[in-house]
Amino acid sequence: MRRTLPTIVGVAAMIAALSSCSPAASEAGAGDAGAPFCSPEALMELIPSLRNAQGQFELPDPGQDLQAFYDVHQALTRAIDVAISQSEMATTPQEAASQLHTALTFGSEWRGAEVGASTDGTRITFPDQTFSSYGGPSFLSGIRPIEGTGGSMYEVVGTNGKIGSLVLAQPTNLPCVNRIILAEESSGGTWMPPSYALGPEGGEAFLIVDLCVDLADPVSVDGQALLAPGASLFVALQWADIPAFAHMRTDQESIMHKSHGHG
Repeated sequence: MRRTLPTIVGVAAMIAALSSCSPAASEAGAGDAGAPFCSPEALMELIPSLRNAQGQFELPDPGQDLQAFYDVHQALTRAIDVAISQSEMATTPQEAASQLHTALTFGSEWRGAEVGASTDGTRITFPDQTFSSYGGPSFLSGIRPIEGTGGSMYEVVGTNGKIGSLVLAQPTNLPCVNRIILAEESSGGTWMPPSYALGPEGGEAFLIVDLCVDLADPVSVDGQALLAPGASLFVALQWADIPAFAHMRTDQESIMHKSHGHG
């Protein structure tokens, strides 16, 4: 009897271990990993510094507390990266191929907080002499689905009717997280990985966490638009301009918007 009991316990432990690696268990783990990114309320639980004194979701102003802005950007990026990695490790290729997610959609109005610096090869400058901006209209304002793409691709149309950028959202293993791709019409600007959009599964994105590089500057030579050498870096957090986020609105214009004339 003394030898049988450890054997029974060992078998039970092995069964429990095998059960935890079953497809059902891995699918549940994948869903749990993405839960913190589906709503502002869930993000505040994940990152308490996103909750202001009134209990509202609020992003830090880089002009007031630059380190807090960087800390939140890093916390969001690293948390998303880890959650995606955990979900991918818990999912087989067969499960990933069968568990397809719907891409997030984008409302038409956006605001942002960002910092940025540029160089022409000889000196460092700040877009429009401003290193940071907060709460003003994002260059993404005016985003809408491109007709004929089934809502899979977006164009950013400025108030002058010019199409300044193209945007694509790519679902990840987490239903509430999309990778995002940007192509600028006026220069070599693009969002760099890791850049993500967050939103409820199959719904509208409410937050974008992005890094952007621009490797050219648009110039006019004899009335002809050309691209000249240049380099710009931007670190940004952008949010849907919805009533729940009204307390983050300001009249300040996005520095990326001012720098590259997306409007």
